[in-house]
Parts: sequence; structure tokens; C-alpha cells
Amino acid sequence: MPNIATVLKEEITRLARKEMRQQIDPLRAQVLAQRKAIAALKSEIDRLHRDVVKLAKGTPKSVAVKASSNDSGKQSRYSGALLRKLRERLGLSRDAFAPLLGASSQALYNWEQTETRPRQEFLDKIALIRGLSKTQVQELLEQHNPAKPAKPAKPAKPAKKTAKAVSKKRAAAARVPHSEK
Repeated sequence: MPNIATVLKEEITRLARKEMRQQIDPLRAQVLAQRKAIAALKSEIDRLHRDVVKLAKGTPKSVAVKASSNDSGKQSRYSGALLRKLRERLGLSRDAFAPLLGASSQALYNWEQTETRPRQEFLDKIALIRGLSKTQVQELLEQHNPAKPAKPAKPAKPAKKTAKAVSKKRAAAARVPHSEK
């Protein structure tokens, strides 16, 4: 006959396992669901990174135009010739006009030659500058590039002695009587 202590011990162990399983199974299901959600989020992040890289390299012009028209309610007119005329009306070189827009002079050249089209942020800046007068633009340039302090003046070089100045000095020295020792 089996010992009552061993039977009781086996029954307690069986009941403890059953109780633990009832507590752990819902947690396992929850952990599994969270792992699936994390995996989905990671794949979404990877896809977004790939999209960012594609956008950084450049998008087709038709997609870029559609995207820029949706971004702002007011569409800016743009023409390379009009940009050049604006710059010339303000009396600025490309090197002086480019800092107003925050672009390089080479980019400005490409925009004027219609080799490339400026992004929407630059189109907005061009539209703002279009409404300014020549003096307002000069004030903006002075704010961006404050006048450099003047260089200290070089000391004047002593004038070379001419023969006339030397003879006057000798004559003056001859008139002054020397004191006796």
C-alpha cells in the first residue's frame, strides 16, 4: 500500500502546477501579442527609413510638384527669368543675393538657368523678397553681414628731408649762439 505522505505530496504538486498554468497562460499570450506588435513596428520603421533615403536622393519632378502644392495654401509663381530680373532690379550680384535666400550662388545660377527648381521654402523666401524695396533689401543685407570694423590707420611715415629743409635747419642752428662752458 502506498504511503499516504507520498500520495498527498504528488497531489499537492499536481494542483500547484495546474494553478500556475492558469496564471501563466494568459501572460504568455499577452507577451506573444506584444512581440508581434514590436516586430510590426520595427518593419514599419525600416520602411520609413527607406522612404526617407529615397526622398533625400530626390523624387520625380511630378511627385515633387504635387507634394509642394499640397503643403501651402498659396502657390508661388516661379520663373528663372523672373528671378534674374528681381535680382537685377535690386542691383545685387548672385553672391550678394544668395545669402538672403539662404542658398549658394551656384544654386541661384541653376535656378535662373531653369536647370533646377527651388524647393518650396526658397520659393516662399523669393516671394517675400519680391515685395521688398531696394532699400529694405539693403537693410536686410546689412543685418546679415554687419559692417566690419575699420582697420586701424597706419602711422604716417616721416617725410623725407629735402635739401631746402636741411639748409634752413643749418641756418637756424648757426644763428643761435652757443653758450660758453
